[in-house]
Amino acid sequence: SLSPAAAAGLAQVRGLLSLRGIRELSAEAAGALAAHRGDLMLDGLTSLDDDVASILGGHRGMLGLSGLKTISDSAARGLA
Repeated sequence: SLSPAAAAGLAQVRGLLSLRGIRELSAEAAGALAAHRGDLMLDGLTSLDDDVASILGGHRGMLGLSGLKTISDSAARGLA
């Protein structure tokens, strides 16, 4: 998992931010990463809870979630 402080630091990186090794993401860390300006790859996540999906839905730029195996309807709506 990624601490919110580490996520905030990583969000400052310009351009592509690839965090494919992240398997779990808290709402607090998601909030920090959502502020990232550029493409964000979180392909290591296999599921998203509704809160995290809603927060990541506010990310501007491409959001890579190709590792998702399951997602609820409400989480999918949060990403839209």
